[in-house]
Amino acid sequence: MSFTRSSLRYAHTNGYTGLLYTPKGDFIITCGTDGDIRHWTCISDDDPRSTCLGEFVMCIAHTGKRLLASTDRNTVHAYTFPEMDSDGILMRFTAPATCLRVCGEYTAAGSEDTSIKVLRGDKAGAETTLEGHKGPILALDVHAERHLLASIAGDGQLKVWNFETGEELKSLSGLPRSNSFESTSLFGTPTFEPQRGEQLAYALDKEIIVLNTTNWEVSYRLQDDRVSSNYSCCQFSPNGERLAAGTTSGELSIFDVQRRKALQVEAPPSDCKAITCLAWNAVNGDEVAFCDATGQLGTIFLGEDEPQDGLPNGLEEEQDEFLGGNDYEFEQGDGGDLDEIDDGDGVSLEQLKRKVMRNVEPDGLDEDNSKHSVASSRNSLPVAPQLKLFKQQSAFQPGATPNDLEHRYLVWNDVGIVTAHTEPSGDGAIDVEFHDASVHHALHLSNNYNQHNLASLSRSALALASTESSKLVVIALAAAGNKEWSVSLPDCESVDALVATSQLIAVATSNHFLRLFSVMGTQREVLSIPGSVVALAGHDNSVLCVYHAAGSSQTQQFLSGMLVNVSGLSLRVEQLPVPLTPGRQLSWLGYTDVGSPGFADNMGLVQLYRRASNAWFPICDTMKQSSSVSNNYFIVALSEARQIIQAVLCRGSSYPMTNPRPMLQELRMQLPLCDIEMEKSELEDTLLRASIMQVEGAEKVQKEMAIKLFALACSSECETRARELVESIACTELLQLAVKYASKRGRIHLSDRLCELLPQLEAIQEARKQQQMLGANGIAATIVLPMAATSTATTTPKLAPKAMELSASKRGALKRFSNSPNLFKAAAASRPATPDAVTPLDTQENIFGESESLQSELISSKTNVDAAGTGDQQRTPLNSVNPFAMKRKLVDTGVIFGSEKLKLAKK
Repeated sequence: MSFTRSSLRYAHTNGYTGLLYTPKGDFIITCGTDGDIRHWTCISDDDPRSTCLGEFVMCIAHTGKRLLASTDRNTVHAYTFPEMDSDGILMRFTAPATCLRVCGEYTAAGSEDTSIKVLRGDKAGAETTLEGHKGPILALDVHAERHLLASIAGDGQLKVWNFETGEELKSLSGLPRSNSFESTSLFGTPTFEPQRGEQLAYALDKEIIVLNTTNWEVSYRLQDDRVSSNYSCCQFSPNGERLAAGTTSGELSIFDVQRRKALQVEAPPSDCKAITCLAWNAVNGDEVAFCDATGQLGTIFLGEDEPQDGLPNGLEEEQDEFLGGNDYEFEQGDGGDLDEIDDGDGVSLEQLKRKVMRNVEPDGLDEDNSKHSVASSRNSLPVAPQLKLFKQQSAFQPGATPNDLEHRYLVWNDVGIVTAHTEPSGDGAIDVEFHDASVHHALHLSNNYNQHNLASLSRSALALASTESSKLVVIALAAAGNKEWSVSLPDCESVDALVATSQLIAVATSNHFLRLFSVMGTQREVLSIPGSVVALAGHDNSVLCVYHAAGSSQTQQFLSGMLVNVSGLSLRVEQLPVPLTPGRQLSWLGYTDVGSPGFADNMGLVQLYRRASNAWFPICDTMKQSSSVSNNYFIVALSEARQIIQAVLCRGSSYPMTNPRPMLQELRMQLPLCDIEMEKSELEDTLLRASIMQVEGAEKVQKEMAIKLFALACSSECETRARELVESIACTELLQLAVKYASKRGRIHLSDRLCELLPQLEAIQEARKQQQMLGANGIAATIVLPMAATSTATTTPKLAPKAMELSASKRGALKRFSNSPNLFKAAAASRPATPDAVTPLDTQENIFGESESLQSELISSKTNVDAAGTGDQQRTPLNSVNPFAMKRKLVDTGVIFGSEKLKLAKK
């Protein structure tokens, strides 16, 4: 017994495709992401009837008289069949309904807003709402007689309900997780045994798990050794004797439920992809229809097997059942039986060899049976599992919605919105709206001839192109006279991605070229892209091109970025990797308001690139700010100065609808720190964001957060952490505030230890100034911190730390940083003075010790000059006349040039 496949038929566009058989089996009805409903009289119907219900139709169900469909209006709509006239709305959701089931007089629907509604009868009324899932509902099934409903959602849980009372009877976890129905490939698809409802089956990995609905324990598991990928869906036959299951690679399995055995099914063709939906013919129980993720429709049906060696089919089934028993054993005295069976009974012999003598070479058989045995053994070998790689995403435009929509956003950014409209007649138009009307007035362009489906908008230009042609059209917004110019790419190149900035137009082509133009059409450099382009972004004179750097692995794709900086006629390119999290795809690419590159993945993680650090920093996880896992944020712009992310909330989908126009929301940036709910983590988050990004009043914010963290460390009895914080920030003003706070809190020991940091902090600040001045000339500088001299006078361990006395020069320098001079006098008066250490040897420790004393003398001289009120400008190494004096001052401030020849050491 084997099932044969029919040829595949194109039904709908790429995406989830659903189908069903009418109760009488006279029609196959399909729905898809193109918004059409098609009626097929059979699989060979060349002219199916088509009806458009909206932008997309997620799922359908048939009540016997009416057809129910879930449309883009977040409703379950009823239509007369086969006329397809509107017959009212049954249910309403806040997101599209993803699954529908009709059983008896009950209708159940699940939505991406995580809710399930059950309606009794044909009229809209008081439906029962089942809530408990935390993810979009992926699939459900209903058994009306036992009042049971089983549902699987994106939170990875299978729940069983009594839909009459709304009680949750059972919950199972461990299923695949997903945050949107659109990106799901493993639906699970629970299905009740239709006759008595005593069994519930669902798909998990490479097996079908069957539960007993009496005690909810696992009754048995069904497996097919011929499949090489995970099951995506399953469905019981109307009589409950068979179960069909589809995999993510287009394979199908038909199980005999009573014998718990997989029947033979024809292998799938190469163009068959992941199975999304299955349906049995209610009249002919030997026929199953299926759809895949590319919108193709196919059927499998029971073929007529020819009996081998004259053996009737009935006897063959009986022998298969006999040989399939677990209690069969091969004994030593069965040699004569084998000879008898061998006489005209080749099929039984093969079953015996597969069951008992799998590893024994055939001996004593005739030539025909030997050839048949070899062929059977080759066919019975397990198929090596194929390595399934992560799918590489194709090129996309940041801020755009999918191409197959009739009304879609070509781009939505911080400048404006470009919307494309396609009428059923084929006419098209493009509308351009600006957030600031002073930039330019709104535009309405015809799109009948060029069929533009790519766009980029900046304050200076609007760039339009099509992936099907090689023409680029640019409208210069700020130009006078002829504003529009166009250019055709050579050698039949097509545009994969484009971006417009205030200074440049960049186009990535199918030949892996990055072509640069000025806003008015002057051609600039043509660069080669090392891989297939994924997205383009730009800001002023900078362009970021993200491309595939290597082939994908099983869990992730490897992306890199090419950062192009243009200055006049010169150009500089930097290569930087794009750290994409495994299992995710790039969903947005752009720049902040101050020109820092950033990107976001499809799970809502936003990362920012800081050129000074040459590193990527995760700055926000938008999913943690969403109330439901089925919601997504469509990112529009990033603002470093205001520390916000402008995005559109998409309930139950990945992109916003064009009508009605959604409102922008502002999400605050938050680093993914540990224990973010604690006060300490919140202060650390604000401090780090002020240091990483270009925030308004960054220095003020850093000082405020640092002193709050210092106070929190003092109140937590962590003086070492408080001193470490002041030392790491290295700011003399913060040191002054910290000393004051420690004194007022009565922590004299901490204040004394902080006072000792003054020379070190001054040296660091002076070195930073020198480094900034020398960095302009390309000279590298190294910061040298003063080291404390080692003391060997005593080896007795100290029971308690004792603060050291400050020298007179240090106390004089600290007077400039403290409003309370008595603070240091009180600390010094309580301790005896110690003589200065003598340095007889010219060692490295002595050099650093003398450098520290020179710094102290320099600080003291500065203090005296300030006290005398002299307004003369202090000399620096850059304005000093004496070159030897310049070198001496560099040593005094703790800076040594990177070259070995210029290192100065006191001899």
